[in-house]
Amino acid sequence: MGDTRLRCRHAFETVTVHGNGEVVCSIIDGRGDFVVGNVYKQSLPQIFNGPRFQELRRLVLSTPDQYCRAIGKHCPLKTRHVSGDELEQPVQIKLLAIEPTSACDLACLTCPIRDFDSSISWRNAYRDGGMKFWLWDSVRRFKQHTADVIRSMVPSIPDTTQLNPMTAKLLRGRVHTNRNGTLPLSVIQRVIEEAGEHVERVDFFNYGEPFLYRPLNDALRHVRKILPKTEIAISTNGMQVHENVEDQIISERLLDWLLFSVDGSDAEHYQRYRIGGTFETAFGNLCRFSRKAKGSGIHVIWQYVVFEWNDSDDQLKRAIDLAADQDLTLWFDFSGTWGRSRRKTDELQYLVPYLKPFVPLPGEQRYDGR
Repeated sequence: MGDTRLRCRHAFETVTVHGNGEVVCSIIDGRGDFVVGNVYKQSLPQIFNGPRFQELRRLVLSTPDQYCRAIGKHCPLKTRHVSGDELEQPVQIKLLAIEPTSACDLACLTCPIRDFDSSISWRNAYRDGGMKFWLWDSVRRFKQHTADVIRSMVPSIPDTTQLNPMTAKLLRGRVHTNRNGTLPLSVIQRVIEEAGEHVERVDFFNYGEPFLYRPLNDALRHVRKILPKTEIAISTNGMQVHENVEDQIISERLLDWLLFSVDGSDAEHYQRYRIGGTFETAFGNLCRFSRKAKGSGIHVIWQYVVFEWNDSDDQLKRAIDLAADQDLTLWFDFSGTWGRSRRKTDELQYLVPYLKPFVPLPGEQRYDGR
């Protein structure tokens, strides 16, 4: 029988740089629970080939299932079967993810930005999400605060890598106060140069809103110059996409992929999650950019994240009709956190042609570790 253990791609192929300079495995570690280095202190090759990254790989391989000891939780990206002695295989950076800034103009429900931004507290939860969200958010924040108190009183408690899954979950404290940040253009340029020629894609986003980053186009130009064969992608909430910036992106073809996250097909359902946004603005910017980008080689995508409040057939089919009417490419994704859809797999089969790549319907197994 073959090896039945699972691993992710990211511990072996990906570098994700947060806005404060810290490097983690992927977007899954948005909190920065297992930091492998900092680009202000080390070069990218030093980080990727260093002892902390090697420890991350050992931890990923130390459990047979989707639980990852490094981040102390189950990882949906841990889906690839282990082949041979993975630790002896050469590693290369194939995906570079850069979060240019952690600043965001929205306060989406369940987004880690609500923890990064000190201006958003449990007091905002009821106003933003109602009683159910307030209860969920209050319990979560109380648990994190309690974990911090316990750890301060009992400093001998080991880190999450040495705890069982339940204890690791209970003792996961609040996000570090230094999680916020914006990377200088010079640092981003150096990171791009250090990433190496094997990079297949640069994701110029993580958390935060990339279009709030003022030297955005200068950074994209540098990627094109240093890594001319590498695909470049951005995911945006669409609220800050202005015509002067988009005209440069399109005319110079500074992107290959641009995903607009617009989660609903009308204002009422969209604003249930995208706190601070407006459907008319986000969808209007999506349609305008898509129309201008026709024939440019830039793939403009409408990404619709499905929750329990926007998962009715009326909403989903209206989105399909809107996409057809505006000649948009539509991808559905499914939230896995609070507010996730409870629809059954067999009820949503008509969405299969519109699913985001590597994303299954609810109840189906994610695959390929993307």
